[in-house]
Amino acid sequence: RLGIKLTLVTKIGNDLNGEKILQGFQEEKNIDTSLILIRSAVTSQLTYIIVDIESKTRTCLYSANNEQMLIDDINPQWLNEINFIHFDSRSTEAAVRLAKLAKEKSILCSLDIERERPFLSELVPLMDYIITTENYSRNVCKDSTLIHTAVRFLETCRFVIITCGANGSILVEKFNKNSFDEVKKNADHESIVIQEIMHMNEEDFVVWKCSAWPIESKDIIDTTGSGDAFIGGIIYGLLTKEVWSRDRLLRFASYIATCKLKGIGARSSLPYVSDIDMNLFS
Repeated sequence: RLGIKLTLVTKIGNDLNGEKILQGFQEEKNIDTSLILIRSAVTSQLTYIIVDIESKTRTCLYSANNEQMLIDDINPQWLNEINFIHFDSRSTEAAVRLAKLAKEKSILCSLDIERERPFLSELVPLMDYIITTENYSRNVCKDSTLIHTAVRFLETCRFVIITCGANGSILVEKFNKNSFDEVKKNADHESIVIQEIMHMNEEDFVVWKCSAWPIESKDIIDTTGSGDAFIGGIIYGLLTKEVWSRDRLLRFASYIATCKLKGIGARSSLPYVSDIDMNLFS
């Protein structure tokens, strides 16, 4: 919906749920579904989400896919004319194979980490950008601060973003005085991003803290997919012809995530790029 052409790679079953999944993506513009693998022996994964609008809570019921993407499913020709790959932390063994092929072609890669999975230790060093959650930092990494988690990942990637739900997000990167850009003041818009430089492990790091985009509580309908919407906003900013500042990147992603909150399901309220006032992020 933001105007970027993409190809979706996944595996579904030759069943009713798989048919609905495929149809849903085919109805969206700019999504190439030709690489979605359809297998008769596979049961398509589906998640049923019960939303309580009054209490702002949801209950998720999962029907698991009985076969992930396999190493033998990976085709090097998929990478022809591709300049960016986003991984969602599923099918991690196959993802390692694809990421290694991407590195050989200097294709940028990002990774969304929500929980501990097999082969993550092999996948993480192949990433250029990592996006994870406060929950992962606290409960899996057991770090005392979010910054410690970010610094751990920064050994191999360009920046790390940690999302914090209603408390916004942080972006951490190594300090480079040659490429350092400060939060720009705008008389028309008060920035929701603050910036600081921290010293840790004998290195300097830039920490960008972004508040959640303002929204009235009554307008929050469903949080399903808001984290994915945020990631979509980040990837859009990374792929624009004009180089976006970290400040602009975070504000845009926060805005996209907030738009998603206003509708039921993961996609119903996601905006189209033609509906977005880009002056909000200038």
